[in-house]
Amino acid sequence: MIGMNEVKNDLFELEINRWKQTFWNLGEVAFLINGDHEIICMNPVANLFFDGKKESVSEILKILDHGDHKRKPVKIKVAEDIRWLYVNKNDFDIRRKLVSYMLVDFTDRHQAEIALKESEERHRLLITQMAQGLAVHEIIFDQSGQPIDFRYLDANDSYEKLVGLKREQIIGKTALEVSPGMDKNWIEKYGQVAMTGQPIHFEHYDKYIDKYFEVVAYSPRFKQFAVIISDVTERKLAEKEIRYLSYHDYLTGLHNRRFYEEELGRLDIPANLPITLIMADVNGLKLINDSFGHAMGDELLKKAARLIIEAVPEGSIVSRLGGDEFIVILPQTDIFQAVDVINDLKAKTADNKIGAVDISISYGYEIKEMEDQDIQEIYKRAEDDMYRHKLYESSSIKNKTIELIMNTLYEKSHREMLHSRRVSEICKSIAIEMGLSKDAVNQIGAAGLMHDIGKMGIDEKILNKEGLLNFEEWQEIQRHPEIGYRILSSSNEFSEMSKYVYEHHERWDGKGYPKKLKREEISIQARIIGVADAYDAMTCDRSYRKGLSRTEAIRELKKNAGTQFDPQVTQVFVEKVLIEEFGMVD
Repeated sequence: MIGMNEVKNDLFELEINRWKQTFWNLGEVAFLINGDHEIICMNPVANLFFDGKKESVSEILKILDHGDHKRKPVKIKVAEDIRWLYVNKNDFDIRRKLVSYMLVDFTDRHQAEIALKESEERHRLLITQMAQGLAVHEIIFDQSGQPIDFRYLDANDSYEKLVGLKREQIIGKTALEVSPGMDKNWIEKYGQVAMTGQPIHFEHYDKYIDKYFEVVAYSPRFKQFAVIISDVTERKLAEKEIRYLSYHDYLTGLHNRRFYEEELGRLDIPANLPITLIMADVNGLKLINDSFGHAMGDELLKKAARLIIEAVPEGSIVSRLGGDEFIVILPQTDIFQAVDVINDLKAKTADNKIGAVDISISYGYEIKEMEDQDIQEIYKRAEDDMYRHKLYESSSIKNKTIELIMNTLYEKSHREMLHSRRVSEICKSIAIEMGLSKDAVNQIGAAGLMHDIGKMGIDEKILNKEGLLNFEEWQEIQRHPEIGYRILSSSNEFSEMSKYVYEHHERWDGKGYPKKLKREEISIQARIIGVADAYDAMTCDRSYRKGLSRTEAIRELKKNAGTQFDPQVTQVFVEKVLIEEFGMVD
């Protein structure tokens, strides 16, 4: 449960960071709300916007949610000003009920239209000062009265900058002289505005300069038209990104669960029978995350996604359902073809690695052959089939991964390798003298060997530091029993000894960590590891101190028996193990 919560929190934080990457530096108001209509993130422009409002956030949202404001601006009072805004609302993350708002301030353009219609003087003022591009044209007609071209009469500086044409290049010239390849539909569209006086508002992508423009065209006088253009490239790209992310998994680039569910509903028709669903699950992901970090886990998922895409037939629908699960939809695919695809998937993913970690994926499949079969039941059967394979495939890969983790830890620190081996031997000697069974002796020997496996999750600089650890470094070191427990508990073979590893730094008096257990609350195996670990640590040389002699170490063990150490275990170790190994000691 701890691991699941951490993954969920990490995923939620990734969603927030992804929203910030898209909207934080945008020059428009942008904010993100949750299912309770609470703002959970806003960019700096939105922060200024809400700081100046009189209405509550809920009242603002009521206004923003009323009607379709993508084409018709909404009026909102902020402080003493009236602002006209286009509202773009998107479901940013349906599962977490996150909704993203972006408010495009149309106030200047709205005021420009009014001002241009009211007076020629104000029209001239706006041409020279407004941030939006503005150009005025007159329509040219043929003898039958049909518009055949238009001439540039005036343009402001912003128009020059936005379209990349100097005023001296266009004023007095016709549109076809400036752009001979212009689509004649533009002439007809603007001719209608000039003749009827009916304004138009639309968005346009100019492929020649690779920009998106919002265009408002109206007629200031008969047979003339003016256009106000605004560069909305950033907003359009942000919208495209939102649309992409709403149907794609941010990590792997595959389609996401939302797309899969919609596509499955679309494809579930008789013409596509038989429909095969293939479930895939990456084995050992949590173990990799806990041991090597989430960056390695992410690389594992991305590599698995690429391998699946490369192995399935062209035209297949491949989606990541979340976590370590993927699904493939194969329309018009019978059982023989499905088996071929499964075999191709297994062959493609076999013998692949991320670093030294084997990539292991369990597969399951089911086929809808009859129209009256429920596609959701087909999905459930495919999932069950996948889990049947995972039961034995996952165990094998986890055991291999744990072995790899130990080897990697030893590569990080030769001292840890020697320490672990000595602790293992001491643990077995104590267990034998205490009369434990042969199986118990072997098990505690293995637990002693792996008691510090959790240090795999600790920074190598801390493990190999020459000198005393500071407070923060010591706190980091104290995490290793919990990390070790997570790693070992993921495998059935090591699940029992994971408890001993988790408890090996508990104390007899209850002042240890991580759970502050005391006396018999601590497993006997963990109490044995505690004594063995402490003795070896005391008698080994470190860069910042020389190790204690056996006599000095025994004195420390006796001194702390009944407080730090189990008195009985300490007595057996001192009076039996050490005497048998080294003879009488002082």
